[in-house]
Amino acid sequence: MPATLKVVNYIIELGPVFILPVVLLIISLIVTRKPLKNLKNFAFILTGFVSVSILLGLFINFFSPIADTIISSSTKEYTIVDAGWLVTKNVIVNSSITLYIIIAVIAVNIIMLLFRFTRTINIDFWNYWAFLFAGSVIFAITGIEWIALLIAVISAAITLVLSDIYAICINNYYGVSGFSTPHAHVICWAPVTHLINIIFNKIPFIKRIRIFYEELQYKMGIFLEPVLVGFVLGFIIGAITKYRTFYHNPASGLFYAFVNGLTLSFIFTLMPRAVKILFKGLTPTLNDIKDFIRRKITKRDLNIGLDPIILSGMPSTITLSAILIPLTIYISTILPGSAILPGSDLIMIPLILVWVIVPSRGDMFRSFISAIIIIPIILWITSNMGDLFTNFFLKYDIEMVEGYKRVSSIGGSSNIFFWILLKVIEPIFEMHP
Repeated sequence: MPATLKVVNYIIELGPVFILPVVLLIISLIVTRKPLKNLKNFAFILTGFVSVSILLGLFINFFSPIADTIISSSTKEYTIVDAGWLVTKNVIVNSSITLYIIIAVIAVNIIMLLFRFTRTINIDFWNYWAFLFAGSVIFAITGIEWIALLIAVISAAITLVLSDIYAICINNYYGVSGFSTPHAHVICWAPVTHLINIIFNKIPFIKRIRIFYEELQYKMGIFLEPVLVGFVLGFIIGAITKYRTFYHNPASGLFYAFVNGLTLSFIFTLMPRAVKILFKGLTPTLNDIKDFIRRKITKRDLNIGLDPIILSGMPSTITLSAILIPLTIYISTILPGSAILPGSDLIMIPLILVWVIVPSRGDMFRSFISAIIIIPIILWITSNMGDLFTNFFLKYDIEMVEGYKRVSSIGGSSNIFFWILLKVIEPIFEMHP
């Protein structure tokens, strides 16, 4: 493996949980030269990131039993398995133009900042994988470097512009400013949700339906506390999972549902606290960086590009995710034209739901409807990309997942703009995945 790919592979293996806090520490040490303060903030950021990451992993694994129940109750035969990060990583580490894409993406960010086309400084280096993935896929099926670089740069430019536009939504809903989330495979759904909200505002009856999570929580008090919401949702999910048991052994089924309720209650309680710890270090760090930029570089209000995982632990996000993750699996069993078995990349659902909830300012009704529209589109795109990913695996002699003819990735396929670009250039260059 070339030295460049070894470095990229090493960064990928470290993951965003470690990379982003270290990058923020290095930058803050340069701009403030206050090591004790910076180390304290670093400790909060790292602890928060690790906590959110662990809890998010537990949260996704929590749905494995109900996923098995839903799939076993279906007669659908899946031909594509969601191999998740395995697909994305193999596409990136087997590409020979990785270094060129990284340089091109950094260059386009600098150029866009200089010409005021963006306000985002994208330091979320781990999530550069989205641009590496886009360029690497195009290069693998065309063998033409300039086309691959162009697609990667276009993807980066679109992401930066969208990040700027919807950073305002983060400020309006969460009350925090100074950062954006330039994750191409997540932010791409913000305009779709935005459009759905505009359409809702034109429909007389629907435009009056407003169900804001925070407003409900304020009015209902203890009944919408995360600990109770988590328990109720967990109990219901556990009861559905073991619905067959209730006929023969109701006590066992109730006990299982009760334990499930406690488990989800634990996650719902700790996740917002982990996010608070993260922001306890993140907010002063971002303020220091912004103050330095204003004093030494420009008076413009710039945004620091960060991983959307920092917003995935918010109460409204995890509540909607608890409903939508099992619903995603169920939709896959009845959706015509979908051949993908959702699995390894279900972790993308909470990240995508961030940009379902934020544009609607926490309106759970609109967020739910938006998600119901978006999820089938993702499943269709992921199924459509199955041949492309499978041929890539075969080309590089990468071992297939046992029992399945094709592989795909919800995470790798969730960038609707990349998929549209791919479909546009396919007939032009006679590309055959």
